[in-house]
Amino acid sequence: MEERQTTVMTSVGVNKVAAAVAVVLAVLGLAGTVHAQLHKGDWPQFGRTPNFHSFNDVGNNGGHAEWSYNVHNRVVASPAVGGGKVFVGSDDSKLYCFNQTSGKVLWTFATGNAVRSSPALAQDGSVVFGSYDGHAYRVSGEGKLLWKTQIGGHVYSPATIAADGSVLIGSGTGQLFRLNFHSGKAIWAFDSHHSLPMNSGPAIGDKHPDIVVVRSYDQYVYAVNFTSGELVWRVNTHGGGGSSACIVDDTVYIGSWDQNLYAINIITGKVLWTFNTHGEIESHPAYQDGILYVSSEESITVFALNATTGSVLWTYSNSTQEFNGSPSLSRELVFIGANDHNMHVLDRFTGELKFKFPTCANVFVSAAIADNGMVYFGCNTATLDADAGPDTDDDDDGSENLGAVYAVNPALHL
Repeated sequence: MEERQTTVMTSVGVNKVAAAVAVVLAVLGLAGTVHAQLHKGDWPQFGRTPNFHSFNDVGNNGGHAEWSYNVHNRVVASPAVGGGKVFVGSDDSKLYCFNQTSGKVLWTFATGNAVRSSPALAQDGSVVFGSYDGHAYRVSGEGKLLWKTQIGGHVYSPATIAADGSVLIGSGTGQLFRLNFHSGKAIWAFDSHHSLPMNSGPAIGDKHPDIVVVRSYDQYVYAVNFTSGELVWRVNTHGGGGSSACIVDDTVYIGSWDQNLYAINIITGKVLWTFNTHGEIESHPAYQDGILYVSSEESITVFALNATTGSVLWTYSNSTQEFNGSPSLSRELVFIGANDHNMHVLDRFTGELKFKFPTCANVFVSAAIADNGMVYFGCNTATLDADAGPDTDDDDDGSENLGAVYAVNPALHL
């Protein structure tokens, strides 16, 4: 089932190189300046941490007043939350920065096209993200341009900030870039040798930080050496898509349009097991306590699976339309968006519906959960092909006025 490179770099050798690089960076004062001061309860990027577990160990008893803001265009990117601010992009070509408590717009930063790339927040308050104008950006906490790097195509991929501060992001033309945090210059660019979009977020596991996992619309999942940018292995999933990986210890979990969730050994690329969800998987799975949570489109189902065996623990299907959103987890709850214009909130251990939060449109994003239990997410007018541009409808159906950002306090609905 899998196709792998015949010469696989050993984890031990690469770890030695990575360790040496970390020492050099620490001496230069770079390694400690990007993440050290991030509050442990923040949700600073897509999936919250580079392993994309999408879990925050918080309850649902705190929070502040709820708010919403209509940006009058699609909100497809997932928000980043930290430092009292919420960052999220829109198809109106802007990145928005909101006051986390009040919802007041603190500033906007305009790019040349839609912003569907989920931003990543650094400890210095700056934020990195991509745009459909073909560039990756780093913007200060005050909304000023720090650098702009052309990487190609419609950039949909969420940005990931690695432990050394470098930025990982996929292009719309089939490349994965590792960029210098301070200058934006490419350290390396891995080329999948296809022009199809690499919309998946680059994932890095805790146990093997020398391996970056990403997938492409060319049907392959790629493992790339973090230091050199060289291919470690690739696996043919027999379906395209933009699903991102969730990495737990030695295992990569990732979905495909062939309707299967794949469990892959991160060292060898061997497929350990697959689970058929009977629907395309565009979202990325979440993980906590030995349980995987994954959503499927055509089957209109959320699955909780045993992460070791792939066996079903529970399912939830109480939606009239597809689950396009990716699950986000708090201590007790699962937050999962659907095309029925609701954020569905489930008991994490039983799958019981706790409440639905109605929105103005389809909920494609994954939610960001803050340390006080507040949940932030957006909705979009319609779920379109990834290459579609901003909503420019001139009709009177009101669709151009849809696309909101929400701050929801679960304690008010339970």
